[in-house]
Order: sequence, then structure tokens, then C-alpha cells
Amino acid sequence: MSDTVVDDKVVSERRPSMMDSMKEFYVEKSNDQDFNQKVNVALTLLLEMYRVIMGSLLILMVPQGCGDHVCGINENIERTGTLDYIGLATNFATLASMLGLYFIEVKRENKMINYLEVNTSKPRDNDAVGEALELLAEDKKNKILAYDHYYCNAGYFSIGLFVLNAVFSSLCIFQNFLDSKTTTVLLTNILFMGSKLADVITTVKTDKNIFYSAYLKRKVQYNDVDPDKLLIEGLPDAENAIDTDTLVKSDTMVDRGTVVENDIVVEIIDNSNPVST
Repeated sequence: MSDTVVDDKVVSERRPSMMDSMKEFYVEKSNDQDFNQKVNVALTLLLEMYRVIMGSLLILMVPQGCGDHVCGINENIERTGTLDYIGLATNFATLASMLGLYFIEVKRENKMINYLEVNTSKPRDNDAVGEALELLAEDKKNKILAYDHYYCNAGYFSIGLFVLNAVFSSLCIFQNFLDSKTTTVLLTNILFMGSKLADVITTVKTDKNIFYSAYLKRKVQYNDVDPDKLLIEGLPDAENAIDTDTLVKSDTMVDRGTVVENDIVVEIIDNSNPVST
């Protein structure tokens, strides 16, 4: 705390508390669509990791009988039969493929959050989004399309491996059938993972310029370029992308939403208001 003299009077000034700073940060970020989307992705991803472990390591997670007791994880791992080895191998291969899929999924989602925008006032068809992408730097557009393609291929690969895993794991598990819990947990875990992979295919099996979010539900389609990444015709490259906070050109200060080009003021519409997801 410090004192300031105003008109011969001492006025106490209080430093902002941590709570004040946190509140200010929250107010600032609550209207930031990109920030809200990334928080949503992070929270959803934590829950998805549980799904991956339960749905991939079926032999380890499904209750089975070992003589007069329920098998422990170590007992399931130390099985010596040929079919058991194959089942465990497909378990861990599926886990690795799913982790790779999620890595690509998060990279794809971040590219779309950073470079694109959810704009309910614009059309969402393939051609309209393709036109919007022309306002994006070529390298950024190519990255979006590339990660969308990687995600599709990783999804198909993971589905194929998951089907093999479900078959071999089921054969192993029913050799050590315990009771009805064995069947119930096995089917639950298979459906748990299967619903995720079905969602992956729904997300990517679209036209070239249709970009659905893998995390933001209802299904959110990215259909516009992020205002921070817009390119103005005549500017040389992505380094001259519009700064939507303040633009300075030839010592002329231009308010947010406009840019001066050849003495012509061009209005830029800010579509960064958050939408409900």
C-alpha cells in the first residue's frame, strides 16, 4: 500500500490483490473465444485418457477368473499362452495408436482454434468456407488441411487395430470367464472406445473445407478465418496480417476494425465474439 498527495490530502492507494488480478484475468478471458475453446479441449482430453486406457487394455481391465479368485493385473500380464501374447500385444498396440490419434487430434484442434473462427453469421458450406480460407496465409491453410488429412488416416488405422484388439481380447478373456461382470465390462469398454472412433470418422468424413471440432459439442464447424490472421489484398505476406487491436501505417493510427490502404479506409468486421457451444 502507498500514499499519494492530492490537493494537500493524503490518499491511500491499495495494490490490487491476487483475487482482483484473477477476477480481471477471468473477465478478460471469458470473452476470448480461442481461450474458452482451448480450456474446453484440455478438460475434455483428461476424460478421454480414461476412455483410452479402459478401451484399449481390455485384458487388464476386464474382470476375469484365476482359479478361486479374480485375476490381478500382474496375473493378466504374466500369462504365457500364444493367444494371450497376441491379445496383450494388440492391447498395447491399440493404446499406442490411440495416443497417436489424440496427439494429432489436439494438434488439429489447436490449428483450427488459432487460425479459424466459429461465425454463425456466415454460411458453412464447402465453397463458402473455401472462399474464407483464401484470406488465410497459404502456409496456415496448408497446415489445417494437412492435419485434417493426418487425422482421417490415423482414425482409420486406429479403427482397424481396435477391431483386431476386440476380437483377440475377447477370445483371451472368455478363456478365463469369471461371471456376468466379465461380459458386462467387456461390452461396456468396447462400446466406450467404439463410440469415440465413430465420432472421429463423423468429424473427418466431410468435404475438403468442412472442419468440425473434435471436442466442442454440439458439433462446431470452423467456417471463417480468425480476425487476427486476416490478410489484406496487396500486403506482401503473412507477416503483414491485420492486427485487430491497433494498426499503424505511415505514422497514421487506425482504430480497431479499419485499415488504411492507398488512402482508402477499409472496414474489417470483428467476428471474435464467443458463441455458445
